[in-house]
Amino acid sequence: TMVPITSAFLAGIAGLFVVTESARGDRRLVLAGLRTREVLAGRLGVIGAATGLTTVVAIAVSGAWYAPRQWLVFAGANLLIAMTYAMIGVLVGPLTGRLGGLYLILMLAFIDVGLGQSVMFPKGPPSWGAFLPARGASRVMIDGAFTDSFDQVGALLLGLSWLVAFSTAAAAVYHRRTGAATLPMDQHPS
Repeated sequence: TMVPITSAFLAGIAGLFVVTESARGDRRLVLAGLRTREVLAGRLGVIGAATGLTTVVAIAVSGAWYAPRQWLVFAGANLLIAMTYAMIGVLVGPLTGRLGGLYLILMLAFIDVGLGQSVMFPKGPPSWGAFLPARGASRVMIDGAFTDSFDQVGALLLGLSWLVAFSTAAAAVYHRRTGAATLPMDQHPS
């Protein structure tokens, strides 16, 4: 269970810092003529590479001691959790800043993935965890870790829905931050 917590936290930090640290430069790129979606695609590429790398390393370290029954399902579910938290980092960064976002990502990853989805409680994951973003992907991950066949289609769709929702919200916030650079100088708020 440490793999998704680690992946979520590190991917969230990647999303947070890549977008927060590049805000000024991104506005300049938009002023120079690049489209906001082109700049965002570049940033998401960097975030995706960092997320993929951290997830692969976490899975490799875990795999040295425990081999899941379905490697592809297990790895895909962990990547889905990590990408969801990377988008949360992209979304949270502009709203809270670096330090506040860092603590928020740490707290969210631990509460959601570490507690809300933990199968180590006597009665399984708590019911309140069903309202958190990692529920669907965590169920897929547990399925991949302990069973020989995939039967968590609904959970996979739930996990993908959370990823799409956070990606859409993150793109809107990013566009609003960098798109303001395209306004004529007399229309910029003082």
